[in-house]
Amino acid sequence: MALDQLSTDPAFLAAYGAVVRQLREEHGLDRKELASTAGISYSYLSAIESGQKLPSAAVQEALAGALGIEASDLLARANGEVETVAPPVSHPDASVRASMVPEDASPMWMVPPGSDVAPVARMASSTLSSDPGISSAGALAELQALVPSLSPEDAAMVVSMARRLAGGSEPRRRTSSERRYRGSAGRALRTEMYQYFWTRYLEELEKQGLDWGHGRRPEPRSYFTTPSPIRGASLSASFARNRLLRHELYVNRGSRTANLELLHELEANRSVVEQAYGHSLVFEDPGRERRAVRIAEYRKGHISKTHEYDEYIDWFIDRGARMRGAIEAYLGTR
Repeated sequence: MALDQLSTDPAFLAAYGAVVRQLREEHGLDRKELASTAGISYSYLSAIESGQKLPSAAVQEALAGALGIEASDLLARANGEVETVAPPVSHPDASVRASMVPEDASPMWMVPPGSDVAPVARMASSTLSSDPGISSAGALAELQALVPSLSPEDAAMVVSMARRLAGGSEPRRRTSSERRYRGSAGRALRTEMYQYFWTRYLEELEKQGLDWGHGRRPEPRSYFTTPSPIRGASLSASFARNRLLRHELYVNRGSRTANLELLHELEANRSVVEQAYGHSLVFEDPGRERRAVRIAEYRKGHISKTHEYDEYIDWFIDRGARMRGAIEAYLGTR
């Protein structure tokens, strides 16, 4: 079944919605909270969870970020909820089978994070790894028979897979520590570590006499928000995608137009803002699918690196102080 078929298949849509709902409930969020965090409407989220529609790639990224996982993981989990059967393949010889995926490899690492081809990758790998012991000539014969029936997108994916397996672009292997944070057990562990990390973060704020977290409590999620001096914006420290930490001014004034107006006004005063901040900043408009915008700085970091927590907390506090100073400088120009 091709991706466009999966995108409209009722069973797949229902499975995707069920996964989103399950993760939301695991994080203790109601629909309104998740919709706000992901920058989409309540009705859009309701349609997703009820299996009425599959969100666009941008919204998949937003939902995954809000739920603390990768967009490809969302698709993979949903794909695991429905039975997908690869189409039968006619072979000139019964001994011709494909075996292109190493035993210790997951098909998901072949697909860029958030890519819509994740379900296709899963089906392709199930077909290609069905029987070991094939020769290179046999594999080539089967590929030649299969490729003409594929869509351009699927054909490009197969070529990319072959290049990776041939050594043209080796995927980064996860360490044993990283693997602990994958799957259902990994999600539970991440939730526990987020709770622990933000508890330590709040303790350090109090120790330094900073009132940013006053009246707030640590939550088992990938981000922690505090108020900002600008109406309709908050300051957020978070564990972002792609093994990055992010500190940001998160702007959500209720409409995309209002958010963009503030973003453009801040960007027009970029020299003042960055001079007060002391570092370069990224002025981000994630696109039409997401209402909110942000001004942010990134650095490497991951929740699995427990020995680096003190460094992460120091960085978040330093960037929080810098961002507040930059906002005051910006407000002084108005």
